[in-house]
Amino acid sequence: MFFLLSRFQQQQQLQTRDLFARRIVADYLYARDSIFASVNLSDRELALYNRIAPVLAGDIPKPDLVIYLQASTQMLLQRIRKRNFPFERSIDADYIDSLNKAYDYFFFDYQETPLLVVRTDNIDFVNTPDHFDDLVAQIGKPVAGKKYYSPAGDLAAI
Repeated sequence: MFFLLSRFQQQQQLQTRDLFARRIVADYLYARDSIFASVNLSDRELALYNRIAPVLAGDIPKPDLVIYLQASTQMLLQRIRKRNFPFERSIDADYIDSLNKAYDYFFFDYQETPLLVVRTDNIDFVNTPDHFDDLVAQIGKPVAGKKYYSPAGDLAAI
């Protein structure tokens, strides 16, 4: 519930933004909290969450575009190990797999806003400028409904 309310407050702050701001970029989608809730909460906690979250969601602005950076569980685990953050070292592979499946399920039916699904297994846009530039170019193209993008990338760069 803490995370739900924190995200709600962050989204409320977006509504009071500068009217002349061109774009706001966020690394989360308010509705994605429901993914974590479905994986992490008990049935009783989830029932409470599911009563409160929709009430709060009514006041949340919708993004112009949602980008889902999709990857296989194996690739996610590889990236987590590569980052080597101390707080991520104990993350269980089954937990990552269940979250990954929950994200795929959520975005498979997602229709709230335009959605760009980018398959990221074969790219490394953090360390390879060309991959990043290509991703930015894709984001700049108009998206109506749902668009899938699977760049070829360079497996050797990952």
